[in-house]
Amino acid sequence: YILENIRKEKATMQLLWIGMVSICMFFAGLTSLVFVDNMEIPSDSVWFFYSTVIVLFSSLVYLLVSRNIKRDKPVSFLILTVFILGIVFAYCQFQGWSDMRNNYGIIFTGENPETGLATPKEHSYLYAITVAHFAHLVFGLIALFITYFNSLRNKYSSKKFLGIKLAGTYWHFLTILWVYIYLFINYV
Repeated sequence: YILENIRKEKATMQLLWIGMVSICMFFAGLTSLVFVDNMEIPSDSVWFFYSTVIVLFSSLVYLLVSRNIKRDKPVSFLILTVFILGIVFAYCQFQGWSDMRNNYGIIFTGENPETGLATPKEHSYLYAITVAHFAHLVFGLIALFITYFNSLRNKYSSKKFLGIKLAGTYWHFLTILWVYIYLFINYV
């Protein structure tokens, strides 16, 4: 029975890693188009900086989750904290998009109502990259939500915490991915 669980855990982690590598390839493709087309991505919103600080902090909190579960300490509050920080991150993303539209006239696609000009492809790429990350964030929030409720039902212990490990690995991956995106849109 124990050997069966070890195999299941390894297989599940491998599937997660395959998924994350696929996501990396997707974002590598999106960002490489910026280099190929020699674009300058506009990124004047301070809300994207706030998003970065929040998601980095949430990853630090999740490190406490991992440490506490290995010591059989309660983790529900910490997981809920990471979930709430994820919601705040999402709010900052919406504020960033709103700021880009309202203060800088950067829209996703179509004709800019203020200038009457078509949207430059750089604007569309900014939205495409950040919205694609947001879509993956939704899956991370769902994983955190499930992990939180499982922790309330005492489904995890120092010997059995695959759900916490999977959610944490994916959450840290999303953090790294967002930092990459943030640095890319601000410094490339």
